[in-house]
Amino acid sequence: MRRGLALLLLLCLLPLNGLAEAFPQGAGYQIFTPSYYDADGDGLGDLQGIILKMPYLDSLSIGALWLTPFFPSPSYHHYDVADYRAVDPALGTLDDFKALAKACEAKGIMLIVDLVINHSSSQHPWFLSALNSLPLDPCGQEECADPRRCRAHNPYVAYYHFSREAGQHPAPGAEGWYYQSSFGCHMPDFNLENPALREELLGIASFWLEMGADGFRLDAVTHFYEENTAKNTAFLRWFSDGVKGIQPEAYLIAEAWKGQGTILALYESGVASFFNFPFAGADGAIVQAMRDQDGATLAIKAAAWQNSILALNPDAMDAPFLSNHDMGRSAGFLRMDPQKMKQAAALCLMLPGFPFVYYGEEIGMTGSGRDENKRLPMLWSRSVSAGMPDPPWDFDQAQRLKDAADTQEGDPGSLLNFYRHILALRREHPALQRGTIQAVDLGHKALMAYRARMDDSSALVIQNLSGESLKVPVTWPEARFSPWDTGQGLPEIHDNALTLPPFSGCVWY
Repeated sequence: MRRGLALLLLLCLLPLNGLAEAFPQGAGYQIFTPSYYDADGDGLGDLQGIILKMPYLDSLSIGALWLTPFFPSPSYHHYDVADYRAVDPALGTLDDFKALAKACEAKGIMLIVDLVINHSSSQHPWFLSALNSLPLDPCGQEECADPRRCRAHNPYVAYYHFSREAGQHPAPGAEGWYYQSSFGCHMPDFNLENPALREELLGIASFWLEMGADGFRLDAVTHFYEENTAKNTAFLRWFSDGVKGIQPEAYLIAEAWKGQGTILALYESGVASFFNFPFAGADGAIVQAMRDQDGATLAIKAAAWQNSILALNPDAMDAPFLSNHDMGRSAGFLRMDPQKMKQAAALCLMLPGFPFVYYGEEIGMTGSGRDENKRLPMLWSRSVSAGMPDPPWDFDQAQRLKDAADTQEGDPGSLLNFYRHILALRREHPALQRGTIQAVDLGHKALMAYRARMDDSSALVIQNLSGESLKVPVTWPEARFSPWDTGQGLPEIHDNALTLPPFSGCVWY
C-alpha cells in the first residue's frame, strides 16, 4: 500500500469516522495527458511531463490528480482501451507511472486512474478472440482442447453481449452475429454479469493499485446496465467492496451524467463520490445563480444536496465542478469575463466536498464544439514552445486565451493566482472538505451564505452575487475571516458590519 509521509500527516488530522482517512485533501485536478506537457519533444504530452510540472500542481494546493485514460488505444482520447495493464508508449511506460505515483506521494497528492469498465476497444485481444470464435460451432465436448476453435468454450465470447438479434452492431467476420455497444462500434460493451470478467476487472484494479494508484474514476456508470439504476447500483456496490478488499484506503469517484434523483440513488452503492452534474456547466445551478444574482437560493440548494448525499452514505463526499473534457469549457459560457470566471471558481471551490478543476480552467482556457477542441494543449506560454504539445489532430477551433500561464504567474490579479488563493483557503478548513452544511439567511437575495461544520470546526462562507455593494451586521460567532476579491475590492469590516463589494466573498472561521 502506498502511503506517503506527507499524506499520513494530513490524514492524522482527520477524525476517525468511517472511511474519512481515504479522502483527498484539497481539490482534484483533471489532466488529459497528451495535451498537458511534452517532456520528450514528440508533440504529445506524457507522464514525465506531468512529473516535471509537479511544482506547478503543488502551487494549486490540489489534493488529487485524475488522469484520463493513458492505456494503449486506437483513439486519441484513449477511452477505448486495448490493454488495461499498460501505458500507451507515446505517453510513457509503467516505470513512468510509478515515478509519477511517487512524485504525487511526496506532495501528499492522491493519484486517480480513469478506469473504463463499461466497454473495451474493438481492438482488445478479448474482443478479437471472441470474434474469431463466433462463426465456429460448439464442439459438443465437456472439455475443449482448443477453446479458440469452439464458440461455446472460448471464455471471451461471454465477456461481451453477442446475439443474433439484428439492429445492433454487426460482428465483423461472423455473419448473423451482432453485439451491443453504447458508444459506437469501436467500443463493444462488456457483459458485467460474467463472473470471469468481473474477476478480470478486479485484477486490473489490483494491478494499478500495486503500481501506485490511490483510486479510480469510473466512466459512464449509468451505461453498465443501460439506465437500470438498481442494477448499476448493485454492480457499483460489488466493485467498491472488491476494490476496498484489495486496498481499504482506495478512493472511488464515478461519472453519472444524470439528474439529482439518479445520482442520489447511486450513492447507496457505497462509492465515495459522484460528479455533481446538476451544479455544473452552462445551465447548472452555479451559473444560473450567477445569472439571477440569487445567492440565497443557491445556498439552500447546496445544503439540500449535501445533506441528501450524507443521509444516503455518511462517508460520501460530493464532487462539484464547472466543466470537464466532455463539456464546453467554463471560460466560454462565462464569456471569458475575468470577474465571472473568478466568481464561478469561488462558488464551486468553496463548496464542501471534493471539487475538481479541469486542466487549463485555472488560466481561462477555451474550447467547445467537437471533443478535440475541449482537449486543446495547456497554454503554458505564448513565447516559449518547449513543452507545448500539439493539439489533437482533428481539432477545428483555436485557443482564444491570450494570457498564458507564464504571463499570469507575475500578475497578482490574474485568474491563475485567484485560483491559487481560493484553493489554498479551502484546504485550510477541514469543514469545507468533510463538513455538513446549513444555509444561512443574511437578509439579501444576492448573498450566498452557508456554514459548514465538522466536529469542533466550522466555516461560514459568504459570497455576494450582485453588482452592488452589500452590508450586513456581524452576528455570527466565527471571529476571523479571509476575504477574496474578484476585481472590485475586498470585503471589509467596520463598526461590526461586513461590507461586501460586488461579486466578492469571504470565509469566517
